[in-house]
This record gives sequence, structure tokens and C-alpha cells, in this order.
Amino acid sequence: MLIVRPSGGASWVLEYRLAGERKPLTLGSYPDVSLKAAREMADQARALVARGVDPLIKRRDDDARKKAERATEMYTVRSLFDEWMGKKSGSEVYLGDIRAAFVKDVLPEIGAERPTEVTRRQVLAILRKAEARGALVLLRRVRMWMKQMYEYALDAELVSASPVPTGHLKSFLQAEQGHFPAITNAGEVAPLMRSIRGYEHTIVRNALLLSAYLFQRPSEIREAVGAEFDLDAALWVIPPERMKKRREHWVPLSRQAVKLLRQQFGVVDPAGYVFPGRKYEKPLSENTLNGALDALGFKARHTAHGFRAMARTILEEHLGVDERHVEKQLAHEEENKTRRAYNRAEYWAERVQLMQVWSDWLDQQH
Repeated sequence: MLIVRPSGGASWVLEYRLAGERKPLTLGSYPDVSLKAAREMADQARALVARGVDPLIKRRDDDARKKAERATEMYTVRSLFDEWMGKKSGSEVYLGDIRAAFVKDVLPEIGAERPTEVTRRQVLAILRKAEARGALVLLRRVRMWMKQMYEYALDAELVSASPVPTGHLKSFLQAEQGHFPAITNAGEVAPLMRSIRGYEHTIVRNALLLSAYLFQRPSEIREAVGAEFDLDAALWVIPPERMKKRREHWVPLSRQAVKLLRQQFGVVDPAGYVFPGRKYEKPLSENTLNGALDALGFKARHTAHGFRAMARTILEEHLGVDERHVEKQLAHEEENKTRRAYNRAEYWAERVQLMQVWSDWLDQQH
């Protein structure tokens, strides 16, 4: 059965009886564990009970055995990588990118090492090789993924410290800006936010501020209409026809976003576009937003689309937010159709908190 907690989380639980005692066995959290997988695990547990084996005791013994195996020479970085990837969520494309990067850059160098014996120098050497061939964006992604893998190892008490360097890798070459330049260094956000707050055009300024607070795609911000917002519920529902993958997307609104939208609805007609252009029957153009950022001194450094990369990087690397919650808020949707059908509000409580943490942090950048 599915047990839903007051916090909004849910888990699959099998109740079984053995030796006259009724016991609950947690099979996994929903939606990380699908209904099909939960049924298969429940069938396996029932088979154990039928043989007089307690599933809870077997799980404990299995965990102890795995822990013992981890302590042997056989447990390598490759073993850690496989274990970490087995519990990591994301689209097939995203997980495939991680595997490809590790197979190419990481595992050939340290895959046979024990996780506790990998040094910072070895990790830096991996990153330097990527830098030498010009893979400047990839090297930062590899660093981020290695950091996540070792954070998993720390939580699992496999290691006592991580060898992965933190910070902004200032001794490495910086990647040239691509199609969507973005400020991703936390120390550079304050000048950007100060400049936007001081911009004189009200509608453009508010569109940029809401882009920063909510980090949705520029078209989703620009073409928003009043009917999509429920300010009392602090909710923005973007209809499927306006989403890149044609799926309805729910966006929690922070207190700052609600206040800004109430002010905006005092300027424009709530029945029309929230951010109309000069001709009110059309929304602001993306060129208008990018032109404003250029005029503020951020040409080739930050664009309207760049707020997504800014939030994605800083939330995870600087503020320590779970990447699953950030990916969901970015509408990087789950590819599994069964899971996708139920996840408009997936991680909702966590995303509400995420959006408030992000808005509060942005307001501190002054």
C-alpha cells in the first residue's frame, strides 16, 4: 500500500505477519519506486515470509554484508559509481551524459582505486585533462557529478572526506559564452540584481525580476497571462501548450514573486498579458529583455535565458539544494511516461521551500 506522510512524501509499505507478529516493510519512496517495482519487491518479500524468513532481518543482514564488502579491496570507485548511479534519478539522456563522462574521463584514471584513497591531486588531474582538450563546460560538470558521488559516499559512511575541489575553479580556463550567456558565479549576482532593481522601465524591470525569482523559460515569463496565476495559493500553472514539452507545469510562487505580481496587476490589465509590450495585444519580446540587460552592462555576460543556468548552478553548488528538486522546477521532465503522468506536483513541499530559499538569497544580493 502507499502511505502518504503529512509532509507530502509517500512510500510503498508491505505489511506482513510472521510468528504471530505484524510488521511493516518499507519498499521505497514514491515516485522513485514505481508501482510495478513495488509489486515485484512485495512478491519477493511474501516469498521469503512463506519460507519463514523475516524480510526485515534479511534486509538488515544484506546491508551488513554490503557494508563489509565495501570495506574490502574489491570496493572501488567503479563500485561506488555503480551504486550511486543506481539510486540517481533523471532522464535517460541526463544519466547517459553522466555515464559517458565518467567512462571517458573519470573511471580510466581512478576507477580501480578505493574511494578513500583518491586524492585531490588525482581529481584535479582529471579536470586538467578535460581543460587541455578544451572541454571547459564539461570539466565543471564532471566536477559537479564527482562532488555529488562523494556526497553520497559521505552519507553512506563510505568515506570521511571528499577529495573533490569546491569553489569556482578560478585557476582553470573559463568557458566561452554560448548561445545563452549566464552569470553562474555566486559572487557576481549582486551587481546584476542591483542593476535590474534600478532599471527605470517598470514592466521590463518586473519581467526581469520575476525571471530571476522563478527561472522559467523567457517565453513562459513573457507570454504569461493573469488567468494562469492564483496569488492566494501562491501558484502559477503554465498550460501545456506554452511548455517546451507540451506538459502542464506548476510553479510555486515565493513571497517576493507574489508581491511583485500584485504590484504588476496594479499596472496592467490582469485579464491580459502580465508583461505586455508597447502594443498591449502582444507580450514583451525576448529582444526587449536582452536589450535591457545589455544596456545595464551585461552584454555577452547574461541573457534572459541565463537566469535558468544561474539558478541551476548556484542552487546546487552554492546553496546545496537537491538537484532533483531543481531539475523538476526547471521542467526537465521525467521520460518515464507512467511516472510522468503523476508528477506535476512531485517534490511539491521541497520545491515550495526551494523557491523561497532562492528568492530570499537573491534579495540578500545587494
